[in-house]
Amino acid sequence: MKDTNIGLTPNVGYGDFVIGSNISNYLNREHTKETYHESTFTNDSYHFINDDIDVWCELDGIINTIRCSSSCIYKGIELIGLDFKEFVSLVEKKPDDEDVIYIPINDDRGQNQHVYEFDSIGLQVWVWRNKIKTVIISKYEE
Repeated sequence: MKDTNIGLTPNVGYGDFVIGSNISNYLNREHTKETYHESTFTNDSYHFINDDIDVWCELDGIINTIRCSSSCIYKGIELIGLDFKEFVSLVEKKPDDEDVIYIPINDDRGQNQHVYEFDSIGLQVWVWRNKIKTVIISKYEE
């Protein structure tokens, strides 16, 4: 059972997972790891099973991004499934940018998800049918 008192701190992290800290601080927890090689970067992705979050690191082991897609608590409110307009009211910010990205769900179906960037608080919020599906946490740097 998750501790609902632990949650999102914008520009910092999620629970005790902190952007900028070394992944070695967390490897004692049950996890899986994959390495992704893209044309412009390579990173490691860790899925922490009991925390049910994904953490992305550069190859030096420094955490740069945290993804929550099953639960994301902020100020005691569950963001996953929350109406996007309620989220905007909660954070008292308007998105800096918006995009639409097609996400395949299975072989013949997918979703056009709206992706909203909130630069000043280091959040990317993925929304489908006005409900939040995923929150991606990073650190805003000017």
